[in-house]
Amino acid sequence: MQLLETGRRESTYKLATVMALVDICVENTPAPDGSLAVPIDEITHRIVAYYWQQVRPFQQHGPLAQVKRGRSMPDRIAEARNDLIREGLRTAEAARAASHPSYQALVRSLRKTVAQYPLTHLQTVLDTRIRDDFLFDASAFRKKMTVADVNRVAMIVLRPGVPEGLRRTSTLLRAFVRSLWAQDVIALNRAELDAEDLDGFLFGADRVALRALVDPLRDLQGDRCFYCATRMRDDVQIDHVVPWSLVPIDGVANLVAADTRCNLDKSASVPVRMHIRRALDRAHLDDVAAATKMPVLFRRTASAAEGMYGSLPVGSLLWRQVQDYELHTG
Repeated sequence: MQLLETGRRESTYKLATVMALVDICVENTPAPDGSLAVPIDEITHRIVAYYWQQVRPFQQHGPLAQVKRGRSMPDRIAEARNDLIREGLRTAEAARAASHPSYQALVRSLRKTVAQYPLTHLQTVLDTRIRDDFLFDASAFRKKMTVADVNRVAMIVLRPGVPEGLRRTSTLLRAFVRSLWAQDVIALNRAELDAEDLDGFLFGADRVALRALVDPLRDLQGDRCFYCATRMRDDVQIDHVVPWSLVPIDGVANLVAADTRCNLDKSASVPVRMHIRRALDRAHLDDVAAATKMPVLFRRTASAAEGMYGSLPVGSLLWRQVQDYELHTG
């Protein structure tokens, strides 16, 4: 937190990298010694997923700048995204699951930038040029890395205790980084931007892309709300069982059809474990994925749920149904 708050930033790349690492730590189990090896390609993919929605035009302001000068990673993502959406691949996860050549080329083209900038400088306080590699050993990273260098290094290894620390503080860190990210975007754009509207734009789920799931999920659920089992009307909402604000996963295994009353009441609440089990136990998730070109992401959803519950303090409220909660017991 001190590194991010005190360092000067000429782009939002560091913030995207921190968010990516937090998500990866929530979703993955460390090695027996408490460390976690994270491929640069995986970090790059997670960064692309964060920028995927952010490259859209924002209100009357158009696309928002996320670097002080020059061609940016979001610029390259925007070009590839437009082509992929035309082919029915609405999210970065869908494009990766389809092994689409354009998406694979995008990740290859960005991984060197990720290694040269955020991974090289993430642990450096820019005002002092002091680096403390407390997260991972960054000695192999430098600003002038070549593609061959990136291929050779291939990954970072988070030090023992870091994955668990990032998982346990994930809710706090996400809120902190989102606030800094919105502030940086406001500073990088010569326009009057409302911070609250901007936060929803930068970090909200793509509701337009999720509309394609309405009919398939209604059919899968027998036209009944996933949470209360009442017959659906026309006010069908697509809900992330593992809340998007806690772990952003747009996979069919994490998506359900719900009525407006349940969806609004649950909002970003953590659900009881029963809802996670029921979502993962549904049959024919692969059929929904095939019909909508959205990946299932079963393992990621299950792992993220375990990480989510593991980071919750005992005594937290878990959402069961409208105005009905139970205590988290660990």
